[in-house]
Amino acid sequence: MAVLPDSSFIHTLHHGERNLEEATEFIGHIKAGSDERPPLFSSDDWFYQKALLAHYGFDHTPPYAGRGRYPHPKRLPLPDLKYVQVQKKRDERGRLLEIKYAVVYGTLGEIEHVFENAERCKTINTVYVESRNGKFRKDDARLIRRTLCHSKKSVFHDAQANFTAQVMNYTRTNEGLKIPINPNAALFEQKYRHRTPAMAQNIIDKPLTVKELLLRRPQIIP
Repeated sequence: MAVLPDSSFIHTLHHGERNLEEATEFIGHIKAGSDERPPLFSSDDWFYQKALLAHYGFDHTPPYAGRGRYPHPKRLPLPDLKYVQVQKKRDERGRLLEIKYAVVYGTLGEIEHVFENAERCKTINTVYVESRNGKFRKDDARLIRRTLCHSKKSVFHDAQANFTAQVMNYTRTNEGLKIPINPNAALFEQKYRHRTPAMAQNIIDKPLTVKELLLRRPQIIP
């Protein structure tokens, strides 16, 4: 899944195996659901380097040197593309030993500048995606490892995951997104305005109930 760190909004949820083909399709969905400008990507260490080039790159043919064969075109990243990998080293028991950062596209200074100007996410990490993954496994029995509640058909599995994602976006408030509206509130007075990720994205102005979510007409973007 792709999560917007400043709002914890699940931007894109893709169903598939962990391979380059699925990763390329996933990045295509992200691009189609945005303004198509290359944002800053941060992820763990798998497949995204080539998948990003497929959608946020261009073909460049080096000039002919005057001898030998003509050079083949090379796929290069767009100048604004920024991508950093979070590489975690674990021992044989799965305990975390070390975390390293690898800048794949862009420069370290450019990436650090983006994080410094962010509202919530001030350091390079993948904590927001991992948090959503943990909540998915807690709330959806189909995703628990070694369970009798596994999905018998992928269509039902995908539908349940899509529904859970929208419940997280529109109906459940996030403690990290609350805004103080009355710091000196007395007992039983409202001190904070609790927000859902969709409220933080200015998509809705109040948390929706599950019924309101199911009856909500999708917006048609011209």
